[in-house]
Amino acid sequence: MGITVQIEPVDKSFTAEASQTVLEAAFKAGITLKHSCRDGQCGECRTPILSGAVSYKNPEAIKLEPSDFEGRTGLMCVGHATADLVIEAPEVTGLEGISVQKCAGRTLVKEPVSDDVAVLKIAPAPGISFAFKPGQYLDLTIKGCDPRSYSMANLDSEGAVELHVRKMPGGAVSRIIVDELKPKAIVTIEGPFGTFYVRDSDRPIVMIASGTGFAPVKSMMQGLITSGNTRPVALYWGGRCKQDLYMDELCHQWAEENSWFSYTPVLSESTGEGWVGRSGFVHQAVVDDMPDLSAYEVYVCGAPIVVSSAKRDCVERCRLNPDHFFSDAFA
Repeated sequence: MGITVQIEPVDKSFTAEASQTVLEAAFKAGITLKHSCRDGQCGECRTPILSGAVSYKNPEAIKLEPSDFEGRTGLMCVGHATADLVIEAPEVTGLEGISVQKCAGRTLVKEPVSDDVAVLKIAPAPGISFAFKPGQYLDLTIKGCDPRSYSMANLDSEGAVELHVRKMPGGAVSRIIVDELKPKAIVTIEGPFGTFYVRDSDRPIVMIASGTGFAPVKSMMQGLITSGNTRPVALYWGGRCKQDLYMDELCHQWAEENSWFSYTPVLSESTGEGWVGRSGFVHQAVVDDMPDLSAYEVYVCGAPIVVSSAKRDCVERCRLNPDHFFSDAFA
């Protein structure tokens, strides 16, 4: 017999089997709880527990906080309900109508945009409407390889998904995608996943991206532009060298065409390139420019060290409300 999971304050509920994590059971019920990595490492799925409890199969392998050990919060992506559970998750209403699905897809285009990054466009199987919210990601599986997660970089209205894939040193799957995957190849896509999307508010926005962390930012920016946004948005995009900012011209175009948008590129290894722009860590440029973020929302996508450093400094040094920090870390 399943365990009932009640969501407050939105009066939703679903049933979880003992073999399912709370997040898996929610997905099956068509409900999206907040999450990112889905393996207990990023902490994005940490949720207040009002009553009941969760257990973990391998607690030593995940990143638990004191509040998790005390039972006040839980990691829903790896937690199994041990009794009827009541959790506080008002954000579930933000993704109503978006459900996880798995389907075949066919590669349409693969375009190199730098020495180690390719833009890949995939069309879902005929008859499949792969709906997602700008900022979410999917799992991509190519034949003979394990799944890999990539953020969508476009809007679902375009009829295909656009992914930005960096060939990682020693990365078996990314190497195959960038160097070997052919047009018309059959792949599998599953998703959408993640709760990295622009919240509906009137707060000004700061976006911080490192490397291919630009992909979900591009999707979110296209969504904002299409919707007629007027909220101030400041994008800081960081890379090691100029080629890492592989769509720099697009960002400058956004700034020229939208009075509410500003763009600051930042390089961490700019010596010898004739670079006259900002240098150093990308989040440090934000801290230097915006010492008071108390009225802002901050969205960060990139390596875990980028996300954790940005959250620490934006909250501790710039007075950002931690509830207004949203992230997607490459796990």
